[in-house]
Parts: sequence; structure tokens; C-alpha cells
Amino acid sequence: MTQKPSGKGPILALDLEKFRVKYGLSISSACEIFGLQRAKWTALQKTPSAVLTDNTVCILLDFYERNPGTIPIRRIINIRQHMVDLGYDPDNPTDKALFATTHGREKAASYRWDGGQGGISKPVERLIEATDRLPTESGRKKRQILESIAREVAARQGIRDPLSRGSWRKDD
Repeated sequence: MTQKPSGKGPILALDLEKFRVKYGLSISSACEIFGLQRAKWTALQKTPSAVLTDNTVCILLDFYERNPGTIPIRRIINIRQHMVDLGYDPDNPTDKALFATTHGREKAASYRWDGGQGGISKPVERLIEATDRLPTESGRKKRQILESIAREVAARQGIRDPLSRGSWRKDD
């Protein structure tokens, strides 16, 4: 269903950021759907009141606002919900550490992700998407598969069980 345009007047750099936040997109994903280089996005966000001069980007923004189903990428990563879906308690420090290590990262990463203080890297984003696409509805089964693979990878890399240790660092 086509919606009416959201505003009047020229389209501003701020409108791109509002769109990104509204749809829960990472900056990289927003750049991807608008065809913008990250450096261009960064430059635009330094001056939020700047009028967008690329008419195609303006058309895309209005088009997507009126027809949200046409947005080609919907990478909305809700870390807390993903943790819950896999049976982790996002408020439990032990579970936070385990969650990060099953995703190949140190425990501090889960605190940054959960607190919105750091972006999720592309490899972690892809792993979350891949886990979500496993052919089972069971979060427990998805978690078991993820933990098993993480342990196997650690062994191949010569790293003692990072899930029990809470770290991917090699023992000294």
C-alpha cells in the first residue's frame, strides 16, 4: 500500500538518518540500499541540515517511505531478541559472555552490541542471519549447532574451549 510523503520542503541529510533509524538499519545497510559510499554518508551526516543534491537518492528515500515493502535489505539485528531466541538471558553476564564467544568475539562485544555502543561487524551480522535461517524453529537446537561449531573451530585454531573460558585468546 502506497503511503503519502512524510514531509514538505527539501529533503535533507537528516531525513536519511531518520529513515535509517526508523527501519533499524546499520549505516552500511543504509548506504547499500541508497547506493551511497560510506564516506558520502558520513559527510552528509556532518551537516544534517544540508539539502540532498542527488535526486535519485531523494526519489529512493521517498519511494521507500511510501512503499516500505520495496526496501531491498531489511537487516534489522535485535541482539537482545536474538539472544532470547537462542535461549540466552541478555541480562545474565555469563550468558552474555557465552553469546559473544559463540559468535567468535570476546565477551565485551555483547555488552557493546546490547548497549548500542558499537556496530555489529559484517561477519557477525551474517552469522546471526545464517543462524536464523537454520531449518529448525527451535532456538535451543540453533544454539546447540552454533556452540558445537564454535567449539570445533576453536579446536582447529588451537584455542582451548572459548565457551567455557569466555575468550578466544590463545593460552600463553
